[in-house]
Amino acid sequence: MVESSTVRNRKPRGVRREQILEAATVAFGNSGFRGVSLADIAATVGISQPGLLHHFRSKEELLIAALERRDEDSSRHMAAVFDGATAVDALLALCRHNLESPESMRLYAVTAAESIEPAHPAREFFQRRYTWVRASVAGHVRRDQEAGLLRPELDPDDTAAEILAVMDGLQVQWLLDPSVDLCAIMATYLQRLALPGTSGQEATR
Repeated sequence: MVESSTVRNRKPRGVRREQILEAATVAFGNSGFRGVSLADIAATVGISQPGLLHHFRSKEELLIAALERRDEDSSRHMAAVFDGATAVDALLALCRHNLESPESMRLYAVTAAESIEPAHPAREFFQRRYTWVRASVAGHVRRDQEAGLLRPELDPDDTAAEILAVMDGLQVQWLLDPSVDLCAIMATYLQRLALPGTSGQEATR
């Protein structure tokens, strides 16, 4: 019995959803939220726009889902790395992990910049995200200060905001010019926060 093209092209809902998110990550990262349509993303996946809307009700919902997918991947990685690691080691591990996913890095950089616009659909997402990530990094800074690994005069909250600014800025520079050694520069910066001789194994690699 010969399968029809409809049967052959039918994929499990989870598989199709993941394909849409992958295509959306690339499309939004390359063109921004305003520069791409649902029809463009649907065509990339090989489905109709109504077929895409079966998984995501709007372009706004698709954008947030793509950003949340990226964050879930980073969170899983950080949860594993931060277990027993110093803040310096964990942040450098995240830096290397991000380099393995340039499409996700581009999605983050482009939409974070766009979200400055008050009406942008990802504005609230990034406001919540920065609040949560700053608090998380500040907590790890405090822990390492108590362990005698980071300079005691550092303000944890200000240092967390500074770390995010440095990492995000370096990622933009790397996206513009891959010859920028993102992780090496990040390692040098983080070593300045550590007490001498306590920067961790990862920071010296």
